[in-house]
Amino acid sequence: MSTFKLGFAKRTINPPLGTGLAGYCLKPERTVQSVLDEMFARAIVFDDGERKAALVSADTILIGNANVEIIRNRIHTETGISPEAIMIAATHSHSAPTCVYIRQWGELSAAYVEIVHNQIVQAVGEALKAAAPVALGSGQTQLPGLGFNRVRKDGPIDNTLRVLAARDPQSKKLALILSHYGLHPVMMPTNSRYASADFPGRAVRELELSHPGANAAFIQATCGDIDPIRHFEGVDAVQDAGRTVAGATRQVVEGLSFDGKATISNAQVDCDLPLDWEDARREATEYLFHGKTRKHHEVLARASFMRDWTHEILGLLASNPPAYWRSPIQALRIGNTALVGIPGEVYTLIGEAIRARSPFKDTWVVGYANGSVGYLTDPRDYAEETYGAVMTPKILGYPPFKSNAWEVVVEAGVRALKQLSSD
Repeated sequence: MSTFKLGFAKRTINPPLGTGLAGYCLKPERTVQSVLDEMFARAIVFDDGERKAALVSADTILIGNANVEIIRNRIHTETGISPEAIMIAATHSHSAPTCVYIRQWGELSAAYVEIVHNQIVQAVGEALKAAAPVALGSGQTQLPGLGFNRVRKDGPIDNTLRVLAARDPQSKKLALILSHYGLHPVMMPTNSRYASADFPGRAVRELELSHPGANAAFIQATCGDIDPIRHFEGVDAVQDAGRTVAGATRQVVEGLSFDGKATISNAQVDCDLPLDWEDARREATEYLFHGKTRKHHEVLARASFMRDWTHEILGLLASNPPAYWRSPIQALRIGNTALVGIPGEVYTLIGEAIRARSPFKDTWVVGYANGSVGYLTDPRDYAEETYGAVMTPKILGYPPFKSNAWEVVVEAGVRALKQLSSD
């Protein structure tokens, strides 16, 4: 077996002053006044001698499906890494700009998108050139007390912090620490005009400070329904949560055993998410002809938001739209760890269902990966008309999914994992 190699590189993606910040509704004045902490695109390239894979963590709120396709193809052209072996995940900071159109939830900047695209491509290329032999270790621990299920008091929450680390097989010095945890990065106030990576950025910096010479990165888990207990509390909350995640990660790393023999495989399947066009038609016509809105949508009706969405949806309906939104579900196997990339804000129950059926003991369900289809929710959310089920589709400009969408995602994730296991 060939020597397993890993390379790491990072490039800054600090937004220019005046760039729109995303994640909170109807706040056109929320633009970057100052960069509070450095924001990065971090790239990890894995090489087992026969295959290569890349994992990118970007400190932005969302990256759209079309953007991901462009970036993957550029990386493939410059490095030869297969597009389907490249996972690009946003850390989802709400103190960052967006790389996909979101209606009145943060202005899209073409200049910023170009910065992110270029820096990701360059980071992957540099990581490939920096690849050196490593041994891998993985582990996990429970980290309760940081988040709560914001949708239901009795709703599930996954407090598992998962860690993948790499070290030089000769010197035993750490080369990489990768943390995976599910918690919405909404600790900065909603009126803040500081650009920030929120707690994931702080966790990474803490790990690198405590392990000189090592690089660190963070990727989100299933945090679609998980908010921090200290949401909107500001810089102190960001720092405290980041230090807590870093401290727990260090404890896991200290107990790891490392193996220099590892292989890579990847798989990608199409996931056809069912769209509820009839629901959208009813809502759009009720608003257009009778001025009626769903509960909690009144604020949207007072702005131009509902009017714009209504015209867009009725125009799409007139063009015989597709019944499904096709989106990729990707799986990567790095040694004993399997990662499933889901292009949305994934509820906890979806991650639980995928892991329960996964053929791999160490399975990471990565949210905000390879695109953004909005929230993937509990089926009850549609009847209850929650934010994730019925408001987010308007932000992204599509009808709501049907209530069985979560099952479709689970089936696609399990199918991708099984393709890895049979590889």
